[in-house]
Amino acid sequence: MKVKVLIVDDEKLERVLIRNGYAWEENGFAIVGEAGSGAEALEAVERKRPDLVLTDIHMPHMDGLELAERIRKMNAACRIVIITGYREFDYARKAVRVGVEDFLLKSLDMEELGETVSKLREQIIQEKQSMQEEEERRDAVSADYDIVRESLCQRLVEGRVPDEEAVRRLDLYGATDLLAGCICINIELGGEDSQEGQSEWSKKLLALVQRQFAPTLCFVHYTFHVLAYFSSDSADEGLGRRIHDKLKESFGVEVNIGVSEVQKGTEGIVGAYRQSERALGAVVVFGRGSCIAYRDYLSIENENENEVEIAWNDFLYAVQNGIRDKVELYVEQYIEEIRSAGVMNLEYLRLMTMNIISKAGGTLNRYGKSAMELLGGEKLYLEIGKISTIDEMRALLLHNMQQIMDFHCGIHVRKNNGLINKAVQYIEEHLTEPNLSLKTVAASVYANESYLSRIFKKEMGESMIEYVTKKRIAESIRLLNTTDLKVYEIAEQVGFRDSHYFSICFKKQVGVTVKEFKQSGS
Repeated sequence: MKVKVLIVDDEKLERVLIRNGYAWEENGFAIVGEAGSGAEALEAVERKRPDLVLTDIHMPHMDGLELAERIRKMNAACRIVIITGYREFDYARKAVRVGVEDFLLKSLDMEELGETVSKLREQIIQEKQSMQEEEERRDAVSADYDIVRESLCQRLVEGRVPDEEAVRRLDLYGATDLLAGCICINIELGGEDSQEGQSEWSKKLLALVQRQFAPTLCFVHYTFHVLAYFSSDSADEGLGRRIHDKLKESFGVEVNIGVSEVQKGTEGIVGAYRQSERALGAVVVFGRGSCIAYRDYLSIENENENEVEIAWNDFLYAVQNGIRDKVELYVEQYIEEIRSAGVMNLEYLRLMTMNIISKAGGTLNRYGKSAMELLGGEKLYLEIGKISTIDEMRALLLHNMQQIMDFHCGIHVRKNNGLINKAVQYIEEHLTEPNLSLKTVAASVYANESYLSRIFKKEMGESMIEYVTKKRIAESIRLLNTTDLKVYEIAEQVGFRDSHYFSICFKKQVGVTVKEFKQSGS
């Protein structure tokens, strides 16, 4: 963010000295103009809206103090620095008391000038950021009711709302009857891959479902699925099919629908959503344009209940963090176990292919992206439907896992920021050192700690502490899988001073304790 500066002095030579005597651009400033009189300065302030004005105190017609007073009335946020001679020293001190930020003595010491304007720049930027945050907060408070409601619903179905708040919000929306029993009908539009197209069609489907079937709660999920919740008292076994037929009749579009079983309580709202998602995953078996109940999904799953499973926590962690060799290893092991078990059911192979891709694609949700959007929904369904061998399943899985990991890597890697690249390189080289910190990294790249912290979070999407912890946990997983080291030894080797704190971080990152991870044989 550049801070805009206006230079005011009736002597051109003084203006030239100020402009050329300090590296303005390199230090985050932009000279937006010069003025040789108070009148010219006021005109420039009105047109250029500077953040900082440097003005001589002694000028004909309008001195620096009068100029400062009039600028304050025009733009109270503008900072003003007075430049004065020794004989005007007391006069300048009075100026500071009436609102001028600071004063500098002629002849100007450029080092002192730099220190003064740098200090003011930090104040200006902090103030602008605070104003922006306040404006965003006001926008959020005054946002449309439907937008606020939709945001709450998104978090509610994913279990990210405390029970007490969930009950209060459901009461506000007149939806508390869902707590006694509810079903979720999950509607996915087929044949439309573009984000704009999905968004437009989702709104149409939402409006029709609300108008024709009056669900208790209905909204568009960020995956562009329409989620309709009905109380168990108002829903019957054929409701999903009737909605499916009505949508097809009204719009002539292909939709897939997943229907949950009856669930109760706030946890039931989450459970119903998850069941409807699993039911939709069976589209690969039942075919596009199907309405699938959760029990139909279970009928396929139960036929293969003794078949091969996968260690999901470790697998999804590796996908999200781009640990390619680990992801490939899991896929290869899974395929070999299927081959060894003699699984011949093509429906099961196709269903599990879709299941693995869907779960891996779920790691994209934090970015507002869906697997279908990234991989091409229609194309993916066709490719899965053509699977006729285990080798074809393997190739398709590896290809799509690569695409998902490439997306994650694209989010985390920012090639255009040399400072961040240097910081990341330093972290990689010193990852296992216990004293690795923001302070040591900032010192290594010659950057201010607060500035580095701020741009690291902006460019990488996570704080430096989160990034270092994630990298250390990834290394600990490698050691757990390849060595017989004790937990405290692994903690020390990856840079943790306290093995207890390492265990807490491991559980938070991976989803299971170190002991559970080792017992699972992951």
